[in-house]
Amino acid sequence: MADDMRIFMGLGCNIGDRYQNLKKGIQLLNKHPHIWVIDKSHVYQSVAMYYKDQEYFYNMVIEIETNLNPLELLVEIKKIEIVVGRNPRDDKNMPRILDVDILAVGDLLIRSKLLNVPHPKIDERKFVLKPWNDIAPGFVVPNIDKNIEELLKITEDTSSTRRVLILDKEESI
Repeated sequence: MADDMRIFMGLGCNIGDRYQNLKKGIQLLNKHPHIWVIDKSHVYQSVAMYYKDQEYFYNMVIEIETNLNPLELLVEIKKIEIVVGRNPRDDKNMPRILDVDILAVGDLLIRSKLLNVPHPKIDERKFVLKPWNDIAPGFVVPNIDKNIEELLKITEDTSSTRRVLILDKEESI
């Protein structure tokens, strides 16, 4: 698929069974009649960025296809986060059962009160870049004009972000 049409989302969790929460989020995205998950990264563990006194996060990046516009997609994502157990009134950067962010929607640039695409500070977040590099190292991030692989090499984020080996009897995400 051409880069100008590819849609990527980041998923993160640091409450409860982190793996199962990510898995449930992906299952719910796939059950949505207008969202199709077409690729998934490995799962990575990382420290929280801003408020450090919390559990490690599990993070991953997925690629989807959808016929929803970006704001409609955002609304559906927020509904899925709530179904999994997230309280929408929780403070920003605090522990969360599931966080789903729209990272990029092709070559679109969106800056609004509700949605910023590409997601701000992508180049400063190894926990996003490392899993994203698994599935789309050559994707060029609009407004940064560097691909994911290049951004991962030059990021100033030196935090530990390591791949998690998960053995799932049912199926891996």
